[in-house]
Amino acid sequence: MRRALKRAGLSPAPKEFLESPGVPPPPRVALPGEAPGTESPIDWAAFFGRVAPVELEIGSGRGRFLTDAAAERPGTSFLGAEIELEYTRIAQARAEKMGLGNVRFARLDGKALVLRRVPGASLAAIHVFFPDPWPKKRHAKRRLFSPDFARAAAAALVPEGLLRVATDNLPYFDAIREVLDAEPGLEKVPGSESGWSSGTDYERKYEKEGRPMARGIWRRPPGR
Repeated sequence: MRRALKRAGLSPAPKEFLESPGVPPPPRVALPGEAPGTESPIDWAAFFGRVAPVELEIGSGRGRFLTDAAAERPGTSFLGAEIELEYTRIAQARAEKMGLGNVRFARLDGKALVLRRVPGASLAAIHVFFPDPWPKKRHAKRRLFSPDFARAAAAALVPEGLLRVATDNLPYFDAIREVLDAEPGLEKVPGSESGWSSGTDYERKYEKEGRPMARGIWRRPPGR
């Protein structure tokens, strides 16, 4: 992490801004510039300073996917929600170095954000790449994909909006697929388990290692 911070021209954050090891942080749902505890529906036009399609990445890491997407599609606004402070700082520094004004990164609990603050039919896409599988049974409740998240994600998407998922944990993908297939507000895009790449740092690393990966895309059906 220190090397990554140094490459980004950053110093480590003060310890008081970091969470205690092993202690889950409280759900963070306030956007930059908002008062802590803000829970009102997000006004995307006000946050980005323009009216444009909005895409959300949950677990944006160091920001490679979103900065690449923002550079390729300047007409779309992007938000990266990442709970790790240092990753958020690295990603924002990357965006600023690239001169990107259409992407923001924030220290946020992406699941809580979708459940509590994202307005209905306001996102063109939600991206979730290589989420923590929380493999131990006692930690299963911490998994991102649950029936309540699937329901909230479906409601947050515009008609024909996409929920894109990739993971290297094949048993977890089976569990994700079961949850999303059971949500009536979503439908699987035929053939979406191949033919595309997230381009994240993790995916590039795993491809070099020859590690198997699973992918899928779900969408909110038109007219719903």
